[in-house]
Amino acid sequence: MEKIKLALVDDEMTSRNAVKKILEGNDTYEVAADFQNGKTALEWLRKNSIDILLCDMQMPEMDGVELMRLVHIIDEYLPVIAISGFDDFNYVRGSLINGAANYLLKHEITQEKLLYALDQVRERYRIIPAGREIRSQRGYCMYDRAEFREENLRKLCKEGKIHFHCHNVIPIAISPDYKFPEGVNIAEYKQDISKAVIDMLNQMLGVEYEYVIYVSRRQHVFLLISFPGERSTLFMLNTMTNLTGRLQRQILRMLDITVTLASGEIHRDIRQALEETEYLEGLLQDKLYLGGSRIISAAVAKRLEYSREEITESLWEQFRFELEHQMEGSGDTLCELLDVMEKERFEYEKMLWTCKEIVKLLKRYGFADERDADRMLESMKEYEEYGYLRTEITELFRRRMYQSRKRRGEKYSPQIEQAVAYIHKNFTEDISLEQCAEVTGVSYTYLSREFKKETGMRFVEFLNRQRVNRAKSLLVRKDISVKKVAELSGFRNYNYFFKVFKEVEGVTPSEFLS
Repeated sequence: MEKIKLALVDDEMTSRNAVKKILEGNDTYEVAADFQNGKTALEWLRKNSIDILLCDMQMPEMDGVELMRLVHIIDEYLPVIAISGFDDFNYVRGSLINGAANYLLKHEITQEKLLYALDQVRERYRIIPAGREIRSQRGYCMYDRAEFREENLRKLCKEGKIHFHCHNVIPIAISPDYKFPEGVNIAEYKQDISKAVIDMLNQMLGVEYEYVIYVSRRQHVFLLISFPGERSTLFMLNTMTNLTGRLQRQILRMLDITVTLASGEIHRDIRQALEETEYLEGLLQDKLYLGGSRIISAAVAKRLEYSREEITESLWEQFRFELEHQMEGSGDTLCELLDVMEKERFEYEKMLWTCKEIVKLLKRYGFADERDADRMLESMKEYEEYGYLRTEITELFRRRMYQSRKRRGEKYSPQIEQAVAYIHKNFTEDISLEQCAEVTGVSYTYLSREFKKETGMRFVEFLNRQRVNRAKSLLVRKDISVKKVAELSGFRNYNYFFKVFKEVEGVTPSEFLS
């Protein structure tokens, strides 16, 4: 009778022999080959086929994480069980991200635990030895929304293809709070993380519970757990509370990311449970503005209300004007744009469109590195938390501004650069040469002399120029009165504002507008 063929890779002979001893005479599994290093195993796997690979994570020359990556180039769907020492959780986390089907701690391997892990992988990957019939499965996983319907689940239960009862069902929605490392393939990264989450669920639920899993296109994991015959509502709710808390801690520990979970209520029939998964999916979407790393109860949670507002054209005009004229104040206007979206809670598609327009403008006017901007535009649709996306955009802008200020710093002495930075930050306030001298740690007479020498302007001239620049960017909005513009630009006297504006620009504010 055919058996499921395994290959074993471990640099320790005693460990390999221990596993082979456990499986000796087993009716289902056999070790077809074993290797003491990853390179030899990889060469053999290029020419031979197996059903499951067991791989030590910490080996010399080629560690298990690298071996898994290369193996999955040869055979994308080969299940791998990662074996790790107790303190090697970095390797375990790496193995999960690289698509490990399961993992074992080396010092805890017993016959019971090894066979349990192998059985889990066999069921999940539907590995069937020749001459055997498919067994009823717990933890059935589907990726097509059309499969995740009442009619299909009842049919699978009736045909005995899944071990699941359609009553006393509780739904849970799981959304890893994805953070994308630079240079990573985002789609593959999200798939790897969701696979790792499913592996953890399989480990936690085992054969004790009946459950099915659906993975959405956004790599959200939806879990239905059935409690057939259970009458204690308290027991079922406590089980779910313990599961969500444990899963949250495990994901943080093993994958180094947080997770948002939404748990539903107990439903006597699967139809209501499936309907509630749609509501849970909406609760996950609300982390757009509420943020992640939360456990949400559907019984008390309320959906956010989203706005259909848009950024006013006048604010866009101001932002474009400031970028075109390379004004320092463009950073403040960028923050204002981002604040409006968060305060009004723009609906997702409108928020996404607005953020893309901002990045395109930053790129067009040289306020963002072209490669970084293109990368962000490509990956933006994968972001699920506005706060994270906002940080990425502001960092994109700040990196270029830092480079610009660094070049300017090479032009000015440290004290004058500090004075210039102080003016740029505080020009809307009532500041003076004496205050600036105190900040820079020099006398005001020295600062006055050196400031004129290095910038070509007196302190007050430079200050007024920054205020006039801000006034111009506000005037182009055409929805703010000239008097208010003067105030927002740092001028405390309306007539003085007119006088300075005319001296700097050669026209009055009214003539500038026309």
